[in-house]
Amino acid sequence: MATQTATHISNAPVASFFAGIGSVLSRVFTALIEAGQKSRSMEARMHLIERLNAMSDAQLAELKIERDNIPAYVFRDLYYV
Repeated sequence: MATQTATHISNAPVASFFAGIGSVLSRVFTALIEAGQKSRSMEARMHLIERLNAMSDAQLAELKIERDNIPAYVFRDLYYV
């Protein structure tokens, strides 16, 4: 009677490799998305600074903003001033 033995090849190293690649790709795409969001946020802030600078002192006074404090006003959520 002949006995056959089955050789079991584990896919663990291959699965681990692809899991590692997936993790790296996920981090890369997350970083790209976050960079795009920060860029759009900065563009919006710069447009707001331009709009506020274009206002008269009387209009700024209605908003209770001094011309010298426009950047601090626009970035008030990021910095404690």
